[in-house]
Amino acid sequence: MSNELNFEQVQRSMLLRSIYLLVAPIMLLFAALACGTLVTDTASYTCPTAVPQATATILAGTPMPTLPPPPTPYTITPPQDFYVGDAVFVGQSGAPLRLRFRLQNVQSQPAGSRNLVTWRLEIRNLGSATYETIPIALMVITRITTASGEQTGTWQTSEAAMAAAGFTSENYDPLTPGSTRIYRLAAYIPAGSVNQFAYLLDGEGGNRITWVNAANPYCSGDVAD
Repeated sequence: MSNELNFEQVQRSMLLRSIYLLVAPIMLLFAALACGTLVTDTASYTCPTAVPQATATILAGTPMPTLPPPPTPYTITPPQDFYVGDAVFVGQSGAPLRLRFRLQNVQSQPAGSRNLVTWRLEIRNLGSATYETIPIALMVITRITTASGEQTGTWQTSEAAMAAAGFTSENYDPLTPGSTRIYRLAAYIPAGSVNQFAYLLDGEGGNRITWVNAANPYCSGDVAD
């Protein structure tokens, strides 16, 4: 009986080892995909505000006056906050990995003793390389304003918040070159208003995009993709 039991234990041990060898690489793959494509390039937004040149009445025989050049375009780069609606570019023009991000449609509604915040993140792949991302794991709320003042922290998207917002069957397939996708996100915060969002480009937070929840007060419009 003892020999039979030992044989069964050996068989069970070998089976568990075989399952582990099969499952471990898959779990590592899922862990890698959770972070998506690591991005180290710096984000930027440039406002193409048109500044008209000054005009002057020129008398016959008078040399053309030298007009001052238009001002340098207004540009935002981290650690400055971008604004809702800004076209935020990551990667140089012509680079294999070039992306355009745009925060859109931030809304908040009461949900018991807290608030449900919903928003959309548009990502366009302007490069030649596929971009993999799961924004529900990479985008968070990092600052809120409450009746007692401003609070900083990390308020993540959750399954409960997504369900309450009616966001189901979201598409997180790799973003192929030339394609655009809008990701819907939702999170619960304490009663108050959302002030700042962050998106972790490198999956860890060292390279991030941050937005303040307000329209750009300086200018509007986009540079060409």
